[in-house]
Amino acid sequence: MIKEFRNFINRGNVVELGVAFVMGASFKSLVDVFTKRLVEPVIGLVLNIPNLENLGLFGDIDPASGINAGSIGAFLGEIINYLIIAFVMFLVIKAYNHFEDMVDDDEETEQASESKEVTLLKEIRDGINNLTKS
Repeated sequence: MIKEFRNFINRGNVVELGVAFVMGASFKSLVDVFTKRLVEPVIGLVLNIPNLENLGLFGDIDPASGINAGSIGAFLGEIINYLIIAFVMFLVIKAYNHFEDMVDDDEETEQASESKEVTLLKEIRDGINNLTKS
């Protein structure tokens, strides 16, 4: 059972998935800081509020933290985070698909050139056969 588990862990897909998960978590924290420190203050300046979390406050104030139970602005901040991450993932997938298309084109070119060589060799063979028959 331990050997089977070790083989499962050593598969490339599991290791790549783990690396992708760690990189994704790091990227999310980077986007969080970008949104909280750059995007939200700019939106706050435009809307004349100190920060986006103060937009659309509702509910009771929590005595421990001193903030309202609900905030439409906090939800908007998370939507901004999601859109940034989704856009970057779109760009990554688009680049990956472009790379895959380039590899497929190279393979098709190789197959086409092989078929031309095979055709030429067949013509040479047929020509030799015609010479020996005469």
